[in-house]
Order: sequence, then C-alpha cells, then structure tokens
Amino acid sequence: MKPDFRKNMVWLHTYSGLVMGWLLFTIFLTGTLAYFNPEITQWMKPELQKVSNTANMLNRSLDELHARGEGASGWSIYLPNNRTEHWYIQWGEGRRNRTTLSLGSELKQVIEPRESAGGNFFRVFHYTLQLRGYGGRYYSGIAAMFMLVAVFSGIFTHRRFFRDFFTLRISKLQKALTDFHGLIGIVTMPFCIMICATGIMVYVIMYMPFSSEHYVGTERQLSSVLSPGLEKLPPKAPTSVPITNFSEIERKIDATWGEKQIRRVTFEQPFTEAGRIIVDRIKDSTLSRQSDRLVFSAHTGEPLKGYLPASTAAEVRRVFFGLHEAHFADTGLRWLLFLLGLLSSALIASGLTIWLMKRLDKVRKRHVSHFLVERLNIAVIAGLPLAIMAFFLSNRLLPVMLENRAEIEVQVFLWTWLLCFLHSFLRQAKNAWVEQLLATTLCCFLLPMIDLIQDSQRLLDAFNQINLPYLIFTVSTLIVGACFMKTALWLKGKPVSNKLNKGSDKSSC
Repeated sequence: MKPDFRKNMVWLHTYSGLVMGWLLFTIFLTGTLAYFNPEITQWMKPELQKVSNTANMLNRSLDELHARGEGASGWSIYLPNNRTEHWYIQWGEGRRNRTTLSLGSELKQVIEPRESAGGNFFRVFHYTLQLRGYGGRYYSGIAAMFMLVAVFSGIFTHRRFFRDFFTLRISKLQKALTDFHGLIGIVTMPFCIMICATGIMVYVIMYMPFSSEHYVGTERQLSSVLSPGLEKLPPKAPTSVPITNFSEIERKIDATWGEKQIRRVTFEQPFTEAGRIIVDRIKDSTLSRQSDRLVFSAHTGEPLKGYLPASTAAEVRRVFFGLHEAHFADTGLRWLLFLLGLLSSALIASGLTIWLMKRLDKVRKRHVSHFLVERLNIAVIAGLPLAIMAFFLSNRLLPVMLENRAEIEVQVFLWTWLLCFLHSFLRQAKNAWVEQLLATTLCCFLLPMIDLIQDSQRLLDAFNQINLPYLIFTVSTLIVGACFMKTALWLKGKPVSNKLNKGSDKSSC
C-alpha cells in the first residue's frame, strides 16, 4: 500500500468523522434508545396495567367502538403484545383527527394514561432531528454517508487489526482512548455499516428524486407503483352497520397465521356497504417492516381480495427498513443491538476527543477551532444524556392532566440541551465536563426516588406483575447514574496541564 494513499485515508477518516461527529453521536444515541421504544413508552405511562391475558379483547373493543364511534370513517384496534401492555382503540376522520381510548383488564374498564411523547420521540428524533419540515431527514442521510466514509477509510487507517484488537495501553489517557477507539471500531464495524446503509436505503427515493421523476412523477407516485395498495373505496356507498362479533373472523385468522398473531385491526368506512377490515400480523415473524395482512368485509366477515404483491424493489426496501428497526429481534438480540449502538456512540465520542487531544499536543497556542470543538464535545457528549434524563424527569414531574403534555416533554428536552450548550461555553472546560456529568448523575438517581415518593405502589405492582420494562428501566437508570458519577469524579481528580489551563482560562468567562 502506498504511503501517500494511507496518509490520505487517515486524513479522510479524521475529518469525515469530525465534520459530522456531533450529529452522528446524536443520531446513534437516540436511535439506540429507539430499540426499546415500546418498553420506554410503557415506563412513561405507568397507569397502564397488565392486560395480555385478557380474553375476548376484539369483541370488547368492538362493543366500545359501536358505543362511542358511531358514524366515524375509520376504526382501529391495537392489541397488547409481549413488549407493551397498551390496549387501545381509535375512531375518527382521517389519521390525525382521531379519539383514543385505552382499555383495562376489567369489563368496561377505561384507563386514562398520562399524555407522553414516549419512546417514539427518540425514534422520530434520530432521523428528523425535530426538523421534519426543514430537511431533517436529509441531514441524517448525509451524516450516514459520512459515517460510511469514516468506517471504510478507518479500515485503511488501522492496518493491523489483530494486533490493535488486543492492544490497550492504560498508562496515559490519550493512548488508552486511541486503543479503545480502535478496539470498538473493529467490534462495531459490521453494525455501523448495516445501520448506515439501511438508513440510507430506507429513504433512497427521497435522496434520489430524479429517478422517480424520470419514471412516473413524484415520490409518492413511485411508491404507489412499487407497493400497490387496495382499491379505493367508493365515497358514497349505501350505509350499513359493521359486524358486532369478531369471533368467526378471528378463527379464520388463527387457522391462517396461528393464535395470538394479530397486531392491529383497522376498519375502513365501517358504516358503508363497501367497508372492509384490514388485519395486520405482528412483526416478530418477519424480517420485513411490512407484516402480512388479511382483508375482510366489515359487514359479512367474508374474506376479500387482499393486497397485490409488491415489487422486488419494494420488498428489498422493506427488508432494509426491518433490519434498521429490528422489530424481528427477540430480547437477547435486541439487547445485543442496543449494546452495539452504545459502543458505536462511544466510538464517535472517543474519536472527537482524540482529535482535540492530538491537536492540543502539537500547538503552543489554541485557536478558535480548538475552542469550538472542545465546547461542542462537552455540549453533545455530556449535554445530550443530561437532556435525555431531563426528558424522563419531566414525564414524572409535569402535572398528569396538563394540556399538550407530550409537546412540553419534548420542549424540556430541547431547552435543557440548549442550556448545556450555553453552559459549556460559559464555564472552564474541565468544570463544564464535571458539572454536566454530575447533573446527569443526579437526574438518574432522582428518577427512582420520585417514583417511590409519588406512588410507592408502582414498584410493588411491578414486582407482583413481573413488569420487566419498569423494573429494567429503573435498574438501568441507577447503573447509568453510577457510571456517570464515577466518570465525573475521575475527571475531577485528573490534573490539567498548564497549556490546557491557560487556553481554557482565556476562552472562559
């Protein structure tokens, strides 16, 4: 290998990681939390109770829909599964103007869980960056492309994979970070390639709009051609009353898929003769994002013509989507992916830290780029976890019946993160690191305490009902808090070189 080529690869690896490093850390960390989206939502709505063993759920849901959703253009029934206990129904006009009702295990029991953004906030944030109307998905796609460049150029940067894998020098911080960066880079390489490549392929039509314009027109038109849906229902069909007993349809579904395979039941135009029922299968049984679906008449219960087969391109895209979200993963595999996501976040964070340390070793006087990188490192690497914990704290501290409560939770997250940015620029660097890490530690330890103070019965119920999402979340916050506290105390005890002190003093208030 020519020395010049490797030198160019080192440069490409360094700056492709630096330019998008802070954005990549944000995307990877929030995306990692999204692996446990339903479990986090379950914790953030502690009013939900165990309902998985309740019999006759579909008929009970139909009774409520007939009583409450008369005349609505759409009904939906969402059943609980092995990851969430949330059983709820919806009715209304369109997708957004809908009323939601959560049901309990007792007959006619209605539950009112607190409004919350839930774990879905992290899933949406990691690819939209809360900039849905301002190109957030494009920024995420560009970041994923930069990550792929950093990974492949890193292969040429670290030529001695086997030796690097078994090398960990702990005598000096910079050497330890460099070895740690190389080690976890080797471990997470397949994961990073898979996540970034599948993330790009999910929105490949959006990233390459000229291809759709060349064939059929808009992106939506190309999607409808590749994945044909059902025929449109006539807008003015004669009125009729939908079925009141789902048992016969359920028997047909069990004969086709097996028992307990229904994830969602959707009624389209239930009060017209053309109304139909779409039954979605749980996603655990398929690698694709799109699960199997069956279609029935909303009035006779007879099977109707289903969805036409999707094109090969659409099926491949769905598999990429399924790989990215990992709905198919069992508990063990999901924890492995979660761990790889955390290690990938640590890979990015260590790379950003190493860049700054190496540059400061070579210069006599800091300039503005060093100051910016240092402060952005603090605000993102230490500030983002603090904002996440503030988001969880707001779920417990905000009044339960507060209007627009879910939106306020998100605002707490964003404002806390903004304060972390301001704090990192106003304080001396080492103090900013320590203070933000200790603040995260405090939030982690406060969460279980607040739960006990607000309602001590929650913990007892969690033990009695074996509510694993609640118990694991509580234990995890304590473990994370202990890790942050140990890191903060270790950093506080580390001496700072005169050069760093001098540079930090000049750039602090």
